[in-house]
Amino acid sequence: MHRKIKIAVVCNYQILDNRIGSMDRFFIAFNTRCTQKKFSVDWFFPKSKKIKIYNNFNFFSDESSTVESLFIDYLISSNQKYDYVFTHFVELFTPFYKKTKILSNNSYVFAVDHMSRPIEGFSFKKRIKRKVKHLLYSMYIDKVIAVSNYIKEENLKDYSVNLKSKINTVYNGIDANLYTNNSAQCVVGESDKIKIIVVSHLVYEKGIQDLILAVYQLNKQVRERIEIDIYGKGKYKDILENMIAKFSLEQNFSFKGSVSNLYDIYNKYHFMIQPTYMEAFSLSILESLFCGVPVITTNVGGNKEIIKNEVNGFLFEVKNVKELKSILERICKGQLTLSVDDFDKIRDEFSLTNMVNNYVNLIECT
Repeated sequence: MHRKIKIAVVCNYQILDNRIGSMDRFFIAFNTRCTQKKFSVDWFFPKSKKIKIYNNFNFFSDESSTVESLFIDYLISSNQKYDYVFTHFVELFTPFYKKTKILSNNSYVFAVDHMSRPIEGFSFKKRIKRKVKHLLYSMYIDKVIAVSNYIKEENLKDYSVNLKSKINTVYNGIDANLYTNNSAQCVVGESDKIKIIVVSHLVYEKGIQDLILAVYQLNKQVRERIEIDIYGKGKYKDILENMIAKFSLEQNFSFKGSVSNLYDIYNKYHFMIQPTYMEAFSLSILESLFCGVPVITTNVGGNKEIIKNEVNGFLFEVKNVKELKSILERICKGQLTLSVDDFDKIRDEFSLTNMVNNYVNLIECT
């Protein structure tokens, strides 16, 4: 009889009962597939409570520890050994990986990098620190998984070209069954209200302030046709609300908070806007496209790997309010070319099934 494969997944991702997102669905699908293959998986999350959809998980968390210390403490106290360790949203090349290798009986370590980079790049000091960290701890990570080709290339620049032999791109994926493709929805009549959705953390780096400025600069006739609903929470909300009040744009913007059923909501909108300053690979962009809703976003990070300009959306330069304003004006004039076939290709290429298959293949091909 073959020994059961033991896997640990260490996720710096807090489980919340009012947010069931695409990463949660990936975790659930991956856990189900591993169970079917008779793999045993232990899951480690920071400061999280086990909610209903995680009932079938071997779930570890507490209210005080970082996820790294939670996992290391568990290895020490339990003497548990693992064949494979996956990390998600955990910083690369730190002492944590050395401890993991030693305490987990030299398990094979996959480090998944979801981290976006600032548009101006890291400072010289930070780049040097990253190269030193790679030199000290690269031997303790067997494979780096980048969630986009952009992240892959950034890692080669940040750390070392020597990473090339052990870094792969595995795109995130979406559960297509949840999202109905309704690409006809994005056809806007000459006098129709244009309904726009924003799905974002409310922080400066997401660039929503630029969208507010762009709407303010529109002429009155165009501006009156635009309605924008913002889904998400964050520390920047008060500043955004003050901007909206200052420019008297209360009729244009509405904050909807965080919801767990975005898959039911995208189809109510003509377009999605994501004016972000940095992006690794956006799941919300994929979700919008899965519903046939075109996306207006910046030409940063992994966005350029999903959005084809004037095919399934618009790309514009970061912080270029004038360009964003022009796009909104063109939308009002019906000057957006769309390809229904492209939305179908997106659903095929970036499916949750493909994502799970790719991660399982990492195990089976090692």
